[in-house]
Amino acid sequence: TPRVCIVGAGRMGRALATRIGGDHQVVVTSRRPSRFTTVTGREVVVRADPAAVRGCAVVLLAVPAPGIVDAARWVAPHLAPDALVVNLATELPTPDLAVPGVRLVACKVIGQSGQIAQGSPAALIVDGADEAERKLLASVMCPVGAVIEASEDLVAGVNALVARRMITAQLELARELDAMGLPPAAREAAIGNLAVGVWGAVASGNTGPFLTKIVDEIAGCDADAVVR
Repeated sequence: TPRVCIVGAGRMGRALATRIGGDHQVVVTSRRPSRFTTVTGREVVVRADPAAVRGCAVVLLAVPAPGIVDAARWVAPHLAPDALVVNLATELPTPDLAVPGVRLVACKVIGQSGQIAQGSPAALIVDGADEAERKLLASVMCPVGAVIEASEDLVAGVNALVARRMITAQLELARELDAMGLPPAAREAAIGNLAVGVWGAVASGNTGPFLTKIVDEIAGCDADAVVR
């Protein structure tokens, strides 16, 4: 059974610790250790010892981009010779990294840590790994989402595009709700509850009659625009 180490106890580290498990033994190490219970009730102890990576087949660097190189250097003396060390930082190209004695591959997440922790599937783009390494990553990361071989450069663009579109839509929706005269507390419910629920239902295809009718109307309008 492959042993997995997550380096970093921030939002992404906690999300991955919540989802990865099953047949895999998971250990978490961080310079700021804490103890937390995942949403599944499985306890994970976060150690402050870089030697926690010893014997781990996969080491996931789940720290912000500015700390990736430092984290890799921190654990490097304790890595197994064949350990697969993974750069998860979306905005940091793996070819730009150089850590003596450490071979890094990319596994970039299309997804948001909070949604991942709650069980919503993400997509994981693997770049720079050989076939055996891809299979190993797929076996470890499959509870998180689909593991896909593609250019890691795509991920930063996709995440930025989705974030911009969603933020723009939220701002426009807030302005229109204000124009309707909706009280602020109700506006928060419309955006934080209703809008999020509608988006999730449409994205998953789990729409009832009300939403299905609106989806069909919008799709029909778009088709008419193309014809014209």
